[in-house]
Amino acid sequence: MSDSLRVALIIEPTGNHLGSLYAAARNPEVGEVAVLDATGEMFDATKEAVGDRVTATYTEPDALFSDFKPAATLVTMEAWRMPAMIEASLDAGCHVWHEKPGFAELNDYRRIYRKAQSRNLNFSIAYVSRQRAIVQEARRIVAEGLLGDLFACQAWFIADHDRTHQWETLQGGWIFDKARSGGGYLTFLGCHYLDLMRYLTGDDFASVSAATGVVGGEPLPVEDAASVTVQFKSGMVGNLSAGYYVTRHEYGSGRHSGFILWGRDGWLRFNPGGTRRGEPLEWTSHQGAHAGSPHKSWTFSDEDARNDEYSLMTSAFFQSCLTGEPPPLENEAGMWVNEAVQAAYRSSETGMRQDVSIPEVS
Repeated sequence: MSDSLRVALIIEPTGNHLGSLYAAARNPEVGEVAVLDATGEMFDATKEAVGDRVTATYTEPDALFSDFKPAATLVTMEAWRMPAMIEASLDAGCHVWHEKPGFAELNDYRRIYRKAQSRNLNFSIAYVSRQRAIVQEARRIVAEGLLGDLFACQAWFIADHDRTHQWETLQGGWIFDKARSGGGYLTFLGCHYLDLMRYLTGDDFASVSAATGVVGGEPLPVEDAASVTVQFKSGMVGNLSAGYYVTRHEYGSGRHSGFILWGRDGWLRFNPGGTRRGEPLEWTSHQGAHAGSPHKSWTFSDEDARNDEYSLMTSAFFQSCLTGEPPPLENEAGMWVNEAVQAAYRSSETGMRQDVSIPEVS
């Protein structure tokens, strides 16, 4: 077994989170790196960011896959262009890590999800909030059954409205163009907290109802506000409130996000980004030895606040590619959340609750 991977970055000038992909390519599991950019404009910047690991550059995908033969690809492009490059990667036998959302038309994502599953290839979407220590600890508490049967969860994730003022030009304008992006706030940011709902509870979505709209005054083609109610397969219910409501400074403070979960035997509350503010994970359990002192408040180290969860999670992704162990983000993660987001849009348009499921793979 090789101790390093040949990795290709499939990018373009308007791709999202380019800096994070550069950092991922500097992980110790990565050997030689190739860059595919149809414009050729990103070659110098990538070489500067990634260094001597970049040994090849391409403007044509066929040449990349036939000459360089990567084991894994990292993909960030305008959403409507991503399915073709993801599918080409899978056809070449590559594991894929991709930025959100990975599609503009949901059927494209369904197709590439089925292909990844049928070929036993990693197909991981960048829901990196899972990597935070406070999230991992909350998940452990739930998985050990310390809250008992789960009743309900509530989450909120509020970002800055400053970026909506640049909706026509931000990253070439595609982020707020539904035909090129697939959606608005839920598609790019709310998705993280829908994923946390699944990840923390271990429960899948059954249906959603939602109200989405534009409240900030800009003539956006996609939503800047959303309220989503989720019913889970277990019967548990949940709610997500999300939107571009605060200033950039307030968003950067991290104080406008949170997660609460209630169960038969206890509850927990935390801010998924709270380690940056020193906020605790609070939880209560009335089970066993915990009943004598049910309420806990745990804080996390400053080191955790400084960790780069994107680099940590892509490192785990690369290790999975090398060893065959399960990846840090299961292939179903993006499929469940993207199905739920698109169902939320249908619910808002029709005024009716929408069922949520993911494609079966034979």
